Amino acid sequence: MSRSRTIDLALIRTFVVVAQTGSISAAARQLHLTQGGISQQVKRLETFFDCLLLERDPQGTQLTDRGADFLPKARRLLELNDRVCEEMTGPHSGETVRVGVPYDMAGAHFAPILKAYAHRHPNVKVTIVTGSSVDLMQDFSRGLVDLTISQCPESEAVGERLSLEPLVWIGTADELFRQRPLPLCFVTPTCTFRRTVFAMLGQAHISWRVVFENASVDATLSTVRSGLALTPWLRSLVPEDFRELGADCGLPLLPDFAIELHVSQHAGTGALEMAEVIRQHYRQSAMPPTLIRRAARSLTP
Repeated sequence: MSRSRTIDLALIRTFVVVAQTGSISAAARQLHLTQGGISQQVKRLETFFDCLLLERDPQGTQLTDRGADFLPKARRLLELNDRVCEEMTGPHSGETVRVGVPYDMAGAHFAPILKAYAHRHPNVKVTIVTGSSVDLMQDFSRGLVDLTISQCPESEAVGERLSLEPLVWIGTADELFRQRPLPLCFVTPTCTFRRTVFAMLGQAHISWRVVFENASVDATLSTVRSGLALTPWLRSLVPEDFRELGADCGLPLLPDFAIELHVSQHAGTGALEMAEVIRQHYRQSAMPPTLIRRAARSLTP
């Protein structure tokens, strides 16, 4: 009989975070370890399996063939570990999970996640804190939320990536994009899209003016719907009655934005389970329709 071997789940978790973030430095920030510590843990895992799991290059960290094969198995190990811990110690009745969600994602987009979580933990209170990504990350750093979703330019991403979304111009008035200064509206003065949009307009030598900011998604969309301004929006969240303005309108192409998840190192069982429900939701969103139907069972009890 072969000697029993036990995998260190801490090493598995580090490997998964490196694979998700695509870099040692981003994983170090997320796990609150040094880059050397992350590299050492990955090396220990590779030594355990006697194979190379990750390849490092100046652009980041890439999975080897063996690493790509191991990643889904690693995720299942962590999910089983977290599920067993949750079932044995579970979120207690009366526990509160505080989740940060950007304004534009807090409505219908986040509802399926809340529904799935409520099925699993009907006695856990969930408090949704909405705000701009800038404000939510400040709340996260102060410990005011247990976990938060955030949006940032792909080039500035540091957290666990959930998806990558094109940022697009939207409007309803046919000729509004020709006005100079270009009338714009944002949900808040701290909107994470502002700096990028202003930089892109500056490079295109297009003057602009902000006509509305009101900390309300509905009010912002109403301003655009009334033909008073344009606004940048993540493509997957654009309402059906809005027009996406392309390069033919003379507006600069906007970059992709990363949707990220940040989980506190002090998060309790309920918050960790919420994080996993969020991950499952985004993994399903990236699947072909036939696989989505199969995976949907995992989001319900």
